[in-house]
Amino acid sequence: MNENTKIPISPLGVVLFPSTLLQLYIFEERYKEMVERCVMTESEFGILFFNEKDSQLCSVGCSARVTQILKRYENGEMDILVEGSRRFHVLELIQRKSYFEAQVEYFEDDESEEVPDDLLGNVLKSYQDVIKLQTKGVGAIKGIFDPVHFSFIIASTIDLDLPGKQTLLEITSTTERMRKLDTALSDTRSRLRELRAFERHAGSNGHGRHKDK
Repeated sequence: MNENTKIPISPLGVVLFPSTLLQLYIFEERYKEMVERCVMTESEFGILFFNEKDSQLCSVGCSARVTQILKRYENGEMDILVEGSRRFHVLELIQRKSYFEAQVEYFEDDESEEVPDDLLGNVLKSYQDVIKLQTKGVGAIKGIFDPVHFSFIIASTIDLDLPGKQTLLEITSTTERMRKLDTALSDTRSRLRELRAFERHAGSNGHGRHKDK
C-alpha cells in the first residue's frame, strides 16, 4: 500500500535515485534550517528536480536522508552527504515556512514483474564495458544487486541528461527502465570505443616512427 506523508522539499538541479549517494552544498538560510531540523529529528527531506531550461518543478522526486555532515563553515553553510531513500509523487505543495513542504505519496516498482534474464545480462555486460572503457582498466561490479536497486545505481552514474534521468526515476516498470538503460549504455559504449580508438591513433602518430620522405 502506498504511504502518504508530509516532508520538507528542496528543489534542485539534480535527480536523486534511491540507494545512491549525493553530495550537496547548503548555503541558503532556509535550507540550512531544513537540514538542521532533519538531522536533529533523524527525518528525511524530498529532492525535486527543477529544470532551469523551462522553469518547471517536477512532481516526482526522491526522499533523502542526511548520512554525514562533511564540513561546517563558520557562516553556518555546510557540505553534506545524503542517500536517496524512496520515490514519491507530490500530492500538494505547501509553503508554510521558509522552505516548501509537500504532501507526498511514496511508490515502488511493480513487484509482480520479472526482468528477463537476457536483458539483465545485456545491461550488466554493457555497464561493465563502460566502466572498463572509462577507467581504461577492468570493469567490475561489486556485490549482486536486485534488478530494481541495480537499475537505480546505473541510472545515477550513466551519461544521460537530467530530463532523461528524471524519466528513469518516474518509471514504475523495472523492465522498461532496464530497456532504456540498455540503449543508453550501448550508445555510451560506442562513443567511448570511438574515443579510445582515436586516442590510440593519435598516440601512434605522436610517438611512432615516421618514414623518411
